[in-house]
Parts: sequence; C-alpha cells; structure tokens
Amino acid sequence: MAHHAYFITGDGEEGITLAHVFIERELQLPISENPNVTTLRYGLFSVEDARKLRSLAELSPTVGTEKVLVVSVTRLFHEAQNALLKLFEEPPAGTTLILVLPSEGMLLPTLRSRLLPLPSSSGAFADAGTSGAISDVAQEFISAKAAEREKLVTRIVEKAKSDKDEEKQAARLAAIQLVEGLTIYTYQKWVVEKDMKKRTEQQLLLDDLHAFLPILHERSAPLKLIFEHLLLVV
Repeated sequence: MAHHAYFITGDGEEGITLAHVFIERELQLPISENPNVTTLRYGLFSVEDARKLRSLAELSPTVGTEKVLVVSVTRLFHEAQNALLKLFEEPPAGTTLILVLPSEGMLLPTLRSRLLPLPSSSGAFADAGTSGAISDVAQEFISAKAAEREKLVTRIVEKAKSDKDEEKQAARLAAIQLVEGLTIYTYQKWVVEKDMKKRTEQQLLLDDLHAFLPILHERSAPLKLIFEHLLLVV
C-alpha cells in the first residue's frame, strides 16, 4: 500500500519536476490539465498557509477518487509545521501529499516522523537532494580568507534585518545553506582525516553545526551570534 505523505529535498523547481514524475509513474495520474493534481509554491510558508492547505486537502477529487497536493516551500516556520501535523498524519481519504523543501534538517522531528522520502522504482530520482553538494555560499566561505569570511556573513546578517520580506527570507536561506554546506564539507574531511587531533577538532565543529541547524529555521534565529562563533572556530 502506498504511503500518503512524502518529502523531497533540493531545488524547488527540480523537486516539483521529480514529484510530477513520481505522480505519473507510481500513482498513474496524469499531470497535464488534471484538476486532481495541484502544485503550490511558497517562499515563506505560514500558519495561515497551513490552514488554507488543510481546507484544500478536504475538497473532494474533481474526477475519480485520488488527488495529490505538491507543496514547495523555501522556509517553513515551526508554528506552521505544527499546524500541519494532523493533516500529514491523517489526510483525507485518497489524498497524497508531497512536500518539497531545501533540506531535511529544517523539519521538526514530529513532522518528519509523518513523512517518507519520495520513493523511486526506476532510480531516476533516487537520493535526490542528498548527493552532498556544497552550496555556492558555503564554497565561497570555505575558500575565503578570514576578512572576506567576516564580510560575507556580515552581508547575510544585515540583509536578514531588511524591511523587505523577500530579501530577509533570502538571507535566512543563505544562512542555512552556509551552515549545511560547512557541515557537508567538515564531515567529508572528518571521514578521511588520519590525525586524531584534527579529527577531534572536526568532530567538535560538527557538533556545533548540528546544534545550529535547527535554530536557523526558527523565526528569531540569532544569526549574528551563530556566525560570530563560527568565524572563531572554523
């Protein structure tokens, strides 16, 4: 029996495309001009968006008995995730939900427990979003000298204070991508490191990075304090 709620991580439009492939191949539902397949795109997904999504999910399929909602989000506040718990645990009969998001780490454990990674029988999109690619902002940070690193994080912190919501959310996403990229990079070095002192230092940095990631997804994440710490220890 197919599950009713899935997630896929990575670029939003790419994730939507992979979700559509899954819907056509695995659920046997056409995408084109099908009122029972709805794709929604959000920058910041709010509690109000969660309420609207629940209302949309409760609508009966236009034709047949199955419908699918593909929801792509850039940011997903904890309050909104909590508002989605009941829907993703027990959606209306015949409803499949697919959540597309930048990273698995932004999910609260309670919501993550209700989702399965989007499966693939063909391998065409297996492991999508989990290839370990390091973001451009993280690569820039890693290759920069100390002064340039400080300028980079200062730009992110200042933009996160913007009155323009789009600019603010872009800055917070950049902060998340930076920490995720540093995590991947540090783990890759830790795996092959032979020097025990360096290996211990890398493990301590990984502990910090793993602690910061969930905080970065909170509305009031203290970006300045987090990056001041990272500038000292990286």
